[in-house]
Amino acid sequence: MHVRTARLATIAVLAAALTACSSDKPASDANHTAGGSAVVPDQTSSARIAVRLVWSHTGKDVTGDKTVTYVARVSNPSSSVASAALDVRALDETDAIIGSSQDTLPNIPAHTTFDFLGSLGGSFSPLTGNPAKIDVTEAKDAFGRAGSVEQPMLGTSELTLTQGSRDDLTTEDPYSYNLTAKVTNSTHGDLKGMVTQQVILYNAASQVVGGDTGTSDNAPSTLPAGMSYREQWTGIPALEKATRAVYTVWAG
Repeated sequence: MHVRTARLATIAVLAAALTACSSDKPASDANHTAGGSAVVPDQTSSARIAVRLVWSHTGKDVTGDKTVTYVARVSNPSSSVASAALDVRALDETDAIIGSSQDTLPNIPAHTTFDFLGSLGGSFSPLTGNPAKIDVTEAKDAFGRAGSVEQPMLGTSELTLTQGSRDDLTTEDPYSYNLTAKVTNSTHGDLKGMVTQQVILYNAASQVVGGDTGTSDNAPSTLPAGMSYREQWTGIPALEKATRAVYTVWAG
């Protein structure tokens, strides 16, 4: 099951066609999207990244509080793994900040692009005005003297995406989807505690149409290296019909 939270991050990407199972091979597209079962780096770097906003949507949660969901496209053009964080701000028409967050991303492999889905607002952290735009930039020196954080992606496979019921939605979106996947501990050590996950939904033109983020209550309390568990997720919201999903997961 999926446990939704206000703001989260991810990596370990797998794309799949609607209602179809993917192969066990790592997914990649023309932009070299990060994903699959990557090897955990011995060291992460503070390589500079490129960030741009590719999608945002203003809506309401189940309590009626206004929320802004967004997708930032993060590129790592360097030849080493990047450790990155984002500064995200919701601005009103006067460019005053009405909501903000700083989100730590999972490690982004060299020469790859990663779509990060996040949100601002909601009942836990209400916006203080009406959002007019979203500003997303790299959070410089986010990790202090350490300069990096090791937060590797996990392996994913056997992803399926099917149409769901609107009764499962926690938003006012018109479409609902369900997802199942197999998650493998592709790191070199045991994983203990929660994992963070996200799913982004795309239409046939590869445009973002929805998605969600959260933690999982399906992940085992201890997951030894090389072992797997089954994940299932219901009520993924979308504004339009989706044809594929990109699912990512990492420890933390």
